Amino acid sequence: MAYEKGNGKTVVIALGGNALGNTPAEQLELVQNTAKHIVDMIEE
Repeated sequence: MAYEKGNGKTVVIALGGNALGNTPAEQLELVQNTAKHIVDMIEE
């Protein structure tokens, strides 16, 4: 299924490197925290 851009605004978010932490536990915590902020931004 191809991506089709809607009529709304588009945001591109790139995560990598230090933003994802060094250990699996740290990565999980950082990604969950980041996801919460992304959801809040989308809701607004």
